[in-house]
Amino acid sequence: MTTPSCAKIAGAVVTMVAIVLAGISIKAPRTHASDDDTDSRVQIGFKIAPVPLNLNGKDRAMVGLGSYLVNAIGDCNGCHSSGAPPLGFYNFVTGKNPYFNQPAKVDPTVYLNGGANFGTVGTPTGPNGYAGPFIITRNLTPDKNGRPEGGHTLAEFKQILRHGTDFDHIHPTCTADQLTEIQNGGTPVCIPTGPIVFDAAGDTYNNIPDGDLLQIMPWPTFSHLSDRDITAIYEYLSAIPCIDNTTSTPPAGAPNELRNDCGTTAAAAQTNGLVRDASIQPVQPIHSVLRAQRPR
Repeated sequence: MTTPSCAKIAGAVVTMVAIVLAGISIKAPRTHASDDDTDSRVQIGFKIAPVPLNLNGKDRAMVGLGSYLVNAIGDCNGCHSSGAPPLGFYNFVTGKNPYFNQPAKVDPTVYLNGGANFGTVGTPTGPNGYAGPFIITRNLTPDKNGRPEGGHTLAEFKQILRHGTDFDHIHPTCTADQLTEIQNGGTPVCIPTGPIVFDAAGDTYNNIPDGDLLQIMPWPTFSHLSDRDITAIYEYLSAIPCIDNTTSTPPAGAPNELRNDCGTTAAAAQTNGLVRDASIQPVQPIHSVLRAQRPR
């Protein structure tokens, strides 16, 4: 074989190898650390979800990621639960409280049902030292249309987490007339503002909470979440069972705030003109789901 022939054969082999390698590099999926991390978070999310999930029409990966963010990172149930009976404080099943060195089990009957009392945030005012209504955590479970926190859209949910918007306007800032009423011994449903003495020297700071914003809720921290993370949380909350909280004391002036319409048929929702997306599946109340899963 002549030298030119060998050169041609070698050149052909090199070209063929280059083509094969190029094909492999094109077809092989690129693996990123973030992809692996997301996959593991999704798996953990499904493992730690304390309630049965309705995945009909849902993005499974987003539901799993949302569960991870809600249950492993945000501890949303730590605040948005009325607490399990009989104490009404811990959200764990009696006999399954890790703070008592017992194996942990979250009580699904009070999971994210709202009702925890965080006290007042206003300035003690008037002869009774009235500081406004108690701040009560909201019921985050979805309504019969599958919308979390009793019916909020994804756009509204993003507004809540990014800007702290209180769409329910439960505890507005007191007006001048209401402050006068408080000075006369009244207790209107509003947050009084004004200076608060904070040390023995009589120094004060101006306490001016904005009643249009959610108080106590750590939305300034959650505002840094990505759109994907917020969407995942919303997707997860839309997959958990509905709870109609009839046992917790509601916020002052809002007797139905913790209640939830857990109707189970889409037809009933459509009759009421509430269904705006036919793809949304009706959500079962938590108690009926748990009863169906009990061994017979």
